[in-house]
Amino acid sequence: MPLWLHVAVVLFAVATVHAQFDKPFKDRPDGHPENRARVDRIHQDELRQFAGDTNRLVLPGLIADRRKQRVEVRVERSAVGANAACEFLVVSESSDHGYESLLIAFARPSDIHAALRFIGTEPGESYHPPTHRFWAKGERFLLSVITTNGNVLRVENLLMDRRSGSALPPEGFLFTGSRRIPAPDNSNRLEYVADTFQPMAIACLFSTPYAVLEVPRSVSKETIYRNTTVNPDFKIAEGTLLTLAIEPALPLGSKSVQDLVLQVDAAPDTGKPPGSKIEALANLRVQLREGSTVLNPDGSLVSAVVAIAALDRQKRIPFLTLHWSPAIRLASVQALAEILGSLDSEQGIRIEPPLPGDPYYRAFTPDRQLLNRTERRGHPPELAVHQKDGRISGRLLLVESVRKEGASGSELECIERPLLGAADLCRELEADRERNQSPDRRPRPNVLLAFVPPDLTLGQLTTFLKPALTNQTAIHLLLDEPMPPAPPKPSAP
Repeated sequence: MPLWLHVAVVLFAVATVHAQFDKPFKDRPDGHPENRARVDRIHQDELRQFAGDTNRLVLPGLIADRRKQRVEVRVERSAVGANAACEFLVVSESSDHGYESLLIAFARPSDIHAALRFIGTEPGESYHPPTHRFWAKGERFLLSVITTNGNVLRVENLLMDRRSGSALPPEGFLFTGSRRIPAPDNSNRLEYVADTFQPMAIACLFSTPYAVLEVPRSVSKETIYRNTTVNPDFKIAEGTLLTLAIEPALPLGSKSVQDLVLQVDAAPDTGKPPGSKIEALANLRVQLREGSTVLNPDGSLVSAVVAIAALDRQKRIPFLTLHWSPAIRLASVQALAEILGSLDSEQGIRIEPPLPGDPYYRAFTPDRQLLNRTERRGHPPELAVHQKDGRISGRLLLVESVRKEGASGSELECIERPLLGAADLCRELEADRERNQSPDRRPRPNVLLAFVPPDLTLGQLTTFLKPALTNQTAIHLLLDEPMPPAPPKPSAP
């Protein structure tokens, strides 16, 4: 099992244990056993009533209607009181996090996933920073609760943002589906995380890879905990049995997701490296497409930005995939990356993870705090790339914090390795990973700092960095900047 999967499982376990030390509310509301029994009776009645009806899917705790494009889930109002913090909209009945969720569902998360597929919608992609997916992507659904007297309330009205004193904006939720991971006892079997591991979330108010439905923006758990509370203006008694209706935001056949492609090519090479960001941008030709339709016929960056600004974000959420030509100079990539960074936002355009073999565009706008070796928490590999007579080579520094006997603090030491190509880089990174697997050594962060000449082409860079160009590695590229002086070298292991 990959390391990040082990980490995910551990984090779920830690979160669950921590929650059990100090639970400000009950996991189950009053009347829960009676609600459970009533939902079981409703399920048996629906099985008999809709036997043989191919347009309806009846599963424990839910019913889906393909004709109406609607999924109805039996839920109960939790014991979380008015004005109390709320991190989840809906969790499973098996969750230990009912004390921080507005609603508790009597259906399994994976069954709700199956029901949404039954009515004709496929899951999108969940928020997952390790693979550079910083925006959840999926079709938008509207969620409402139906009370026993037939009142219909959008779920956003039941919650409040402390900062504004108003109900949450009626944005709906995205069907991403929970990620699946190999089962602990059988790596060949994938488990639906929301079914198996805490918090067993169905609809989450913060960004997470492990819920069926996600908020249509990028927001941290801490932000939600500090600012989202139960709205006191809408009073539903603890333990009230409700129906949660889940319906597509757009009519059948329409899509919430708008997939766009930005093809970035090099202009005819003058042979002269750009001397400014304006010149670097002038060396690019860009084409913005939706399918086969070109949205900026003149191929200019200005017209592409104008076309992006004109998108109708009220109806559709735009996602942009970047296609880079390998002939582009790195100085031009960096200049465009800075513009893309200003557009990559909730109100702008959401940039997709890089294509295989390409660096993530934010690699060209690095975190400069990582340069301070004495302040950073870990020591990623550092790589200096050189070009001479058309040949690319490099120098790898592997920095360590070493506490020597009798010393009051740690000292920095490093191993230095010359690199003649991608094969050398691959071998040295793999050897370093093996060294750091011993119990007395701290694993390095999955990060690479690379100091590269700006006149290299993207193709030259990606050929050399190929071993590190995975969606699991965060690369920081520093152009036209020398690597900081190396600390003292120990003897080679």
